[in-house]
Amino acid sequence: MRNYSTCSLARSVPKFCAVAALAAFGTAGYASAQVVAAQTPVAQTPAAPSSARTQAFVGAIIGVVRSKAGLPLADATVSIASLDGKIFRAALSGSDGFYTFADVLPGAYSLTAQAEGYSDFTIGSLQVTAGRPARADSTMNATIVAPSTISSTSPAAPSAIAPAPESKAQANVIADKTPADNTASMANGSASFRQRLNLEDLMRGAAPKSRSANDSDPVLNASLAPPPAGAFDPPAPAPQAPAAPGPSAAPPQGAPAEPAAPAVDNQTPFAFGDFTWMNSVSRNHDEVLDGKYFSGEFRVDTNYMYDYEHPIDHTLDETTEGERTGEFVIQALNVGGDFHAGNMQGRILTQFGAVSTAVPRNDSSYSNGQWDLADAYRYLSEMYAGYHIDVQHGLNIQVGDFLSYIGLFSYYSFDNWMYQPSYVSSNTPWFFTGMRVQWFPTNKLKIEPWLINGWQTYAKYNGRQGLGGQILWRPTANLDFVFNTYTLGRDVLYNPYRSRYHEDDSQEWKYYEKPGAFMHRMAFTVTEDFGCETGGGVVCTHGNAVTPAQNFTGIMAYHRWWFDHDRYSFNIGGGVVDNPGRYLVLLPPINGASATSGTPYFTENPGNQFRGYDYQVAFEYMPSQWVTWHVEFTQRGANVPVFAGPGGMTPPGGNNGFPQYYACMDGTPSPTGNCSNDGGLWHPDLVKQERRWIFSLMVKL
Repeated sequence: MRNYSTCSLARSVPKFCAVAALAAFGTAGYASAQVVAAQTPVAQTPAAPSSARTQAFVGAIIGVVRSKAGLPLADATVSIASLDGKIFRAALSGSDGFYTFADVLPGAYSLTAQAEGYSDFTIGSLQVTAGRPARADSTMNATIVAPSTISSTSPAAPSAIAPAPESKAQANVIADKTPADNTASMANGSASFRQRLNLEDLMRGAAPKSRSANDSDPVLNASLAPPPAGAFDPPAPAPQAPAAPGPSAAPPQGAPAEPAAPAVDNQTPFAFGDFTWMNSVSRNHDEVLDGKYFSGEFRVDTNYMYDYEHPIDHTLDETTEGERTGEFVIQALNVGGDFHAGNMQGRILTQFGAVSTAVPRNDSSYSNGQWDLADAYRYLSEMYAGYHIDVQHGLNIQVGDFLSYIGLFSYYSFDNWMYQPSYVSSNTPWFFTGMRVQWFPTNKLKIEPWLINGWQTYAKYNGRQGLGGQILWRPTANLDFVFNTYTLGRDVLYNPYRSRYHEDDSQEWKYYEKPGAFMHRMAFTVTEDFGCETGGGVVCTHGNAVTPAQNFTGIMAYHRWWFDHDRYSFNIGGGVVDNPGRYLVLLPPINGASATSGTPYFTENPGNQFRGYDYQVAFEYMPSQWVTWHVEFTQRGANVPVFAGPGGMTPPGGNNGFPQYYACMDGTPSPTGNCSNDGGLWHPDLVKQERRWIFSLMVKL
């Protein structure tokens, strides 16, 4: 949901609200003279001031309402009352927790913040100075009383500091909004918060993005000078005895605060913990492009790879995370985000860069029939529409093109511990097209069935849709269990009798956390894969020379250490794979070959063995949550030549347009491999080992 604050036009950018509040001091509009007159006893009402004079004798109160855990609280009721009992005003915090009171007469005020499910937060005395805003942030503790005892529509001010208005002028400034305005704002904020979550982040286990209580905002802090020394101290004793404090008065200065349990969101799925430590989950804690109807997302992934073989054509293969060596490459540029209005959901994210060619080429489903879906879809990585139903902890029905969860690693390198994933991720799907239903029976469990076109496909190969689903369970903030299943899809071009089955399971465990220490966190993850095909000339296991076995078995594991408050990390890991039919081995792009064309230089027939291993060592420097500098060494090996050697995999003169044929040394194609020219048959230079360094700069907003 998207909530309004008293600075509704700038509600998604708190520092803009602060600047707007400062600008109000110098604005002749907004009936400044009337507001000041309403806050001043009638007998003392001055003449309407000029803009300069308005700025000189009014102030402001601004702040952010947060939970004990540092999450911003929307629709919290914030009320201020002058200690002389003549002024009382109220406002609602926005979705970012920000609130503001402009045109406040100088003097001493009390402030009370109220939110459903939290104890009241009170500042007994807050001094407002002319010409500058006073900052008053509120940190709310979970309440031990029933939530129904706190009103969410009208502030309950203690009678000792908020008496009934004594005049019509005072009544006009009782609230910053009329009752109708407040009702409309409440209606806009009545939908469940979980409707506005980034659903793709939820799939990977990310906690809802929010502004951290410890984050500083240099623009806001530069715009808002702190109140003068002593501004929060109690005022000097008046000659007459002050009114007795109400029941929500602040405890005596210096008294220890009552212990209270941290506020925890137990309604929104997976919001009870912070899962940004996980592999495949974005580590961003803040959402800076969040808006009322659209939450933007921006990613750039660049790399420079140094391959020890130095292929002459700069080509790398067996990967979708790096295609060229010895060159600076824009791997991916993604711009888009999430649309949200009421129960409607929609997401679109572009896919420009090398990845827009490297990934679609592995899908040959579009070749069955007309209209080139590979070209139609290749420049969008995610695109779907959905509808949210507010039942239990949420139910989402979505149709479109989604990122795959099989293989654990995120499609976006910024989210991962390693840049080059092991075979289990690199050789298994990155996307699927179809329909999914996300059901959250509890805040720790997601059950998601799929009805999709096929395994990493835009279209459907044959006459049967694929079925599958995911179970995601997070019993604690330190544990993650993911179970992915795919069945029944017939995913071999022009073979309508071969069915595919696949199981992919992952576990992640953060087993060490010591805030404040230099090496303050450790976690590891393990992923196991087993899949097979049966029918159409193959069997899952125990094959023979006539009917070979066609299966895929793989495992990978990674470990990560965090240092210096998440500024640095060190990562190690790797995996092994066995694929006796090569049905999930990425085809080398020899002479421009794709999954549709195939190549005679590297066949993928049942019975063609492939076994491989790999390992990676990486170091990351993360100066902020938006930027990652990544350095990685990776070594990969196979039982057959498959990686690019010094001679590369491009025929003399470049690709000849016939990747399904052999190529002769003069560049002409040959269906049989017989070349009549003197140069003879050309061969790509493939080797069994690959060693390379990866240097990457990645940003994500």
